[in-house]
Amino acid sequence: MTPFPWPAAPGSRTTVGSAAAVPRPRTGRRPLTLLLLSALVVGWGGGTAGWPGPRWRVWERALEDQLLVLRGPRRPPGRVVVVPVDDTTLQQGSWFEQNRQVPDWARGISTLPWPRAAYGQVAARLLDAGAAAVAINVVFEGPSRNGPADDAAMEAILRTHPGRIVLAAEMLESSDQQGSGALTLVRPELFLAAIGGPEVIGLTNTPLREPGGRLLHPEAYGRGLLPAQGVKPFPSLSASLLQRAGRSSRQNDALTALNAYGPEGSFRRLPAWEVLDPSRWRRHPQRADLAGALVVLGPVVSQGDDGYPTAFGSLSGLELLATATANSLQGDGLRSWPAGNRERALLVALVLLLAAGLALARRSLPWRLGVIGAVLGLQLVGAGWALWQRQLWLPLLAPAAGLGLLALVHSGDAYLLEERERRRLRRTFERYVAPGVVAEILADPEAAQGILRGRLLDVTVLFSDLKGFTELTRQRSLAGQSELHVSQLNTYLGAMVEVITAHGGIVDKFIGDAVMAVFGSPVGRGVMVEARAAVACAQAMRQALVKLNHDWEEQGLTRLDSGVGLASGQVVVGQIGSPRRMEFTVIGDTVNLAARLEGLTRSLKTSVLFDRTTAERQDPAFAAPVSLGLQPVKGMGEIEVFRPAEPADRADEASAAATEPAL
Repeated sequence: MTPFPWPAAPGSRTTVGSAAAVPRPRTGRRPLTLLLLSALVVGWGGGTAGWPGPRWRVWERALEDQLLVLRGPRRPPGRVVVVPVDDTTLQQGSWFEQNRQVPDWARGISTLPWPRAAYGQVAARLLDAGAAAVAINVVFEGPSRNGPADDAAMEAILRTHPGRIVLAAEMLESSDQQGSGALTLVRPELFLAAIGGPEVIGLTNTPLREPGGRLLHPEAYGRGLLPAQGVKPFPSLSASLLQRAGRSSRQNDALTALNAYGPEGSFRRLPAWEVLDPSRWRRHPQRADLAGALVVLGPVVSQGDDGYPTAFGSLSGLELLATATANSLQGDGLRSWPAGNRERALLVALVLLLAAGLALARRSLPWRLGVIGAVLGLQLVGAGWALWQRQLWLPLLAPAAGLGLLALVHSGDAYLLEERERRRLRRTFERYVAPGVVAEILADPEAAQGILRGRLLDVTVLFSDLKGFTELTRQRSLAGQSELHVSQLNTYLGAMVEVITAHGGIVDKFIGDAVMAVFGSPVGRGVMVEARAAVACAQAMRQALVKLNHDWEEQGLTRLDSGVGLASGQVVVGQIGSPRRMEFTVIGDTVNLAARLEGLTRSLKTSVLFDRTTAERQDPAFAAPVSLGLQPVKGMGEIEVFRPAEPADRADEASAAATEPAL
């Protein structure tokens, strides 16, 4: 059997395998373009992570806030207690005034600012209950509006608890007519001697949260912004509270952002009026829990949309002071990791480089999307774990965006490769099989490649050859009728191809006037279906030839006769040949047997012959194939051969069945 020529496509290379050589198109400059685009994405991602623009920082903070909300509120430390002068406290004072029965402890507590002595009394009772220190989040500037007696009462309380009540100071910023700024420290001058000196005060200033920035720890103002403006560092109120309580911060507060524990009211609260009311305070259930507590005391009224913005909403100044104290106490403030711009850029670039390198390991679209998706998933899990468990903010938006771009670049490249490969396979298979079969094969390109490389299939092979055609060829050649001869042969072969295709067979090749067809390759409908279709096809080919002969007789042309041999069994299917001359075909003993059976049709005076395997696969509901006994087959010994049942055979079977005696 001589395979038909299949030259390699111009500009292609050939990959030679163990069973076949499959031409593949050149990729040209595609790898270089892909590497260049990947490098651009890696560089962009690293640069954006290290030196983000204003809008990018806003998006990054928004993503961080969403992750914090997803994490949910945390339980703040029980050692930090908030004692607010809140709406309920003011209402309690108003109730006494309306009833004109104001006890001494409730005088002046219905409005803000409160009497300074009232703050002192609350602080004193908290300290007497076991609190380690109390910070009052109110700046006592100048004399009290309630008169010298109020200041004197406050001073007496401060002297009774030296160094344990921390007072607030504030740095005011102003500008002159020339626009130059000036800083003025406002502090409780009247009480410096009573509290033990300037070291028992702390700043209430907190850097404002700018768009794209975090809400920084108050220490960032006194230890960071002030020295940058040439002013001596000054501790925050929370830092002074920790110091007076004998505690130290577990983090570098000046470099951290506040990590809110939840919305307003997350800390344990003890309304100020409940501490001031002697009868209520004596039996208060929380009094025993104040041992060693760090207490922040100050006014808290309805904030609305005012206050300090966090992921959980706005916080009051007192809640912010408690959050800063708790963050320092537990060391759980938010920090960026890596801290440096270059380090962040390098980290993101390495992540993107890793994803790009792994994606390039294979060319399939699922692999590339899977790799990049896996890296993105690991990054999200890692960033979430670092934020929730270690209070570290890893770069997330830039690498996620970079991975998205890499997915577009690599998936686009993989799609183009797969589409090119699909077109190549389609062109290859369309040479051999029907378009519908091609679509089925290309549904799984990997399987299609396996078909081309070679595999075992159970099929039915059909051989058809014209009887006496060699002698007819010689006669017409001598008579100068070669063109007529070729035309008649082509008409015959065209009709046979139509019949084979209609029955689901694949024309494997033409060998002169012979036709070889395969049923069940490269995809099959089941061995039983294929064998029955092959026998039906052989009979239909005979019927088609009868019609052709009738037409040729009317045209005065010579009649043609053919023989058909069929055999079923395993064959090797694949592309076979050299890189420059290949064919998709089947080889094996089954092919040889079908060819030998076709030759036997001449000596046995029948048109169609097939082996026992093909006979056993026929539908038992119809007339059984007729056995012609054991016949010698060249190179294979004696083999039982069969022919299809004909109308006469069916009549004989019906007559025999009618004459059988009833049981």
